[in-house]
Amino acid sequence: MSTTAKPEREYDQILSGDVTISKVSSDDYTHKITFSKKNISNVLMYQVWSDSSVELNNDRIVKEVKATTWVKRAFRKIEDDSGDSDARPDCICTKEFKPVICANGKKYSNNCVAGCAGQTNCVPFSDVPFTPTCVMELNNRHVFVINNAKVNQRGQVVFYVSSQNIVLPSSQNNPNNKELKLLKRIPTGSFRKARFDIDASKNNNKIVG
Repeated sequence: MSTTAKPEREYDQILSGDVTISKVSSDDYTHKITFSKKNISNVLMYQVWSDSSVELNNDRIVKEVKATTWVKRAFRKIEDDSGDSDARPDCICTKEFKPVICANGKKYSNNCVAGCAGQTNCVPFSDVPFTPTCVMELNNRHVFVINNAKVNQRGQVVFYVSSQNIVLPSSQNNPNNKELKLLKRIPTGSFRKARFDIDASKNNNKIVG
């Protein structure tokens, strides 16, 4: 007897706040977005329409969740078992966040840090259960994926984002189209009241019940 999997709730998220955006590597696409601890909204989670369940559509949930709680539950953390502390103190690396896992079973923030810890057999490690697409509203719109997010030691929410894998429609993907190029460009600097519309993910179910 076959059973059909029960439809799960999916949620889009909206978050806003004052942010500082900086590049974290020589890659033109990869950036770090740090939210001001004082000026950040709760995450508004609203259930998206289900194509398969009338029951879910008749019982849609909208709820606010503390931003730090959302990040800690929606994204798995690498910091808990990071081997970064094994790195030689005289070894200089960038702060680029591209996690790797090595033959010793430990994870490091990037390949350079792993090398400073004496590890050579390392491969990329994705501790992110999903890479949601996000639209950031400043003076213009900017589109990227959130490759990772965490709460830093100062209690600030931090996104690691990239627009490298955002594919524009081929019919519009004209290298001279300034408007489309702007969509993929991630600005740097400090910005007030930036708004983030983040795509649905089933991984957020447990946050709202």
